[in-house]
Amino acid sequence: MASDGTERPRGRWRGLVFRGYDIAVDAVILGVIPLMLVALAFAFLEAVASTIHLFPDFRPQTMDTFTLRVLVEQILDVVILIELFNTFMDYARTRRIRLSTLLDVTIVFSLREVLIKLYGQKFSAEDIITLVVVIIMLVIARSITMRFSPHPPSRA
Repeated sequence: MASDGTERPRGRWRGLVFRGYDIAVDAVILGVIPLMLVALAFAFLEAVASTIHLFPDFRPQTMDTFTLRVLVEQILDVVILIELFNTFMDYARTRRIRLSTLLDVTIVFSLREVLIKLYGQKFSAEDIITLVVVIIMLVIARSITMRFSPHPPSRA
């Protein structure tokens, strides 16, 4: 602002550009939210359809382990999508991404990989040890972020 109380042209343009940016980001967020809901609904319906498909064969002697493994993967995928969408919604509400939220998603994804490898019995000791070490490091990092967080997390 100039000394007479009027705004300088440069400041006016700057405010206009930032306001335009905020409007564009809000429009993108409002457009992505329905897409996320559709993706989550499809992932959920796919898991439900796989579960229904298993019912006729739900005898231990005839159960296809591959189908059951795919069902477990689909359910874990839904959990990951929920965590990712929670991260996005947190950004939509606060306009910032918390490190602890990103670590939550990464921990859930890493746990999914461990569970899939263990359940599928397709793993080497090195793979599991590596994933477990990564998970431990992520949990430690998550604990540190909560300990030194500038604001306590609020879940609304």
